[in-house]
Amino acid sequence: MNTLSREGIGADAIDGVVPRHVVRPESPDELSRALAGASRDRHSTVLRGGGTKIEWGRSPASVDLVVETAGLARLVAHRHGDMTATAQAGMPLMLLNRHLAEQGQYLPVDSAFHGATIGGMIATNDCGPLRHRFGTPRDLLIGITLAMADGRLVKAGGTVVKNVAGYDLGKLVSGSFGTLAAIVDATFKLLPLPRASRTLVSTYMDGSALARDVAALNASQVELTSFDVHVSDKARFQLLMRMASSGEATEAMAAEASRLLSSPASILTGDDEQAFWAEQVRAPWSEGGTIVRLSWLPANLSVVLASLDELRRHGCRPSMFTGRTIGAGLLRLEGDDRACAAAITDLRSRSEVGHVVVLRASRRLKEQTDVWGGGSDRTGPARALKRMFDPQGILNAGRGPI
Repeated sequence: MNTLSREGIGADAIDGVVPRHVVRPESPDELSRALAGASRDRHSTVLRGGGTKIEWGRSPASVDLVVETAGLARLVAHRHGDMTATAQAGMPLMLLNRHLAEQGQYLPVDSAFHGATIGGMIATNDCGPLRHRFGTPRDLLIGITLAMADGRLVKAGGTVVKNVAGYDLGKLVSGSFGTLAAIVDATFKLLPLPRASRTLVSTYMDGSALARDVAALNASQVELTSFDVHVSDKARFQLLMRMASSGEATEAMAAEASRLLSSPASILTGDDEQAFWAEQVRAPWSEGGTIVRLSWLPANLSVVLASLDELRRHGCRPSMFTGRTIGAGLLRLEGDDRACAAAITDLRSRSEVGHVVVLRASRRLKEQTDVWGGGSDRTGPARALKRMFDPQGILNAGRGPI
């Protein structure tokens, strides 16, 4: 190992497994050399950005090397005229948006984690309520530089929105959880900061009424920036609607949305609105428990909401559910590992629910259920890609989906 390496300590542990070594490259070349050395020596390697999601994935049997990207944290370029920016993988998302705001622009991705980095955000394809309007990090990515497991540095895409040069490696590594390559830097298309914003919050006592209002709003001309559902342990259903545009357009959309709702809505603006959405993003993670990510067809929203309480029969408690009305959300389960494992199996058996992934769980629970949900018809092609990108199988120490 080079002079930037050190022995792993307890604070570096992943699900209780302390890595033998930790290395912090300070340049793309150093990162590529670290991966080439790990491949040569067949060292199981985990990539770590801010460490905010390091516990996601299967529990590793052992970890030889953790590669930190904190030394690669520069804003490479902000082309504000083209509304694009390139940032290195270790740069925190919050810091990037602080820089972009100086030119009245932002990267429309929200994360529950204060120290989330650009690389980690792409690797997990993690996002929040802004997904409703702007999509996931995968959708905003237009260029990427990767350090391959064999030490090569590879670029794909470009620095302007219409550039389509090269293979779309950015979309391939988005959501790959560091199993294919290390992200060096990424280029995104940006959006102007909205001039005005307003949020409506409507409360219901059952999910079917909420689902009917969701359908009415989706069929209308109201363009929502965020469109979320929040369900508490007390079975109180909330519909959260944010509009962000010019002042006049925002007011008109808020008025039309209020007219379409069957339940009265409160209105939030300014600092209260910002604090409200920040809490919505953080809410599932604010307490202990098992966190499950699931998806559904938008038309099945009422069925999904009605089924949440049925999980109690396994002895666990669905204490919080937050999600996008388009069909993706997080469910927090409270209970012992056996009860939570049974509830997860139940969710995976339901035809109206898909892609049930366990994000936060104890090591014992991870031993009782596959966090990724087992094999599928995509497993063969995914493994072929893994062999192509990482022939020695060193990346992510068996923790990822492939």
